[in-house]
Amino acid sequence: MITCTKCNQNKQETEFYKKKTENRYYSFCKSCFNSYCAERWIKIKKKAIEYKGGKCQDCNKKFAHYLYDFHHLDPSQKDVDWGKLRLRSWKKITKELDKCVLLCCMCHRIREYSKSEHEQ
Repeated sequence: MITCTKCNQNKQETEFYKKKTENRYYSFCKSCFNSYCAERWIKIKKKAIEYKGGKCQDCNKKFAHYLYDFHHLDPSQKDVDWGKLRLRSWKKITKELDKCVLLCCMCHRIREYSKSEHEQ
């Protein structure tokens, strides 16, 4: 049994992620670790939204963080998508964000649809 340092519950070893480079387990159980990561990623996204001005560039409205997308102006310049980018340092995140505009999900879909319509 291992005690999670976040929830202080004793749990089986299978309830903990094992460190890849060492033969030991993380101090947070899987549930606490996943919650911690989700909270951390939300904080990073909110920080990125503020970095890009805090509102949709096209409709000029403010929305909840989960309704925003980072749209690359030149897709050929895209190094990594948000899912992987959020795991990197803030310096690397801002380097990628500088290639993007902040759009709400609706305006992003409109841009993508308009772009695909012109390509046909």
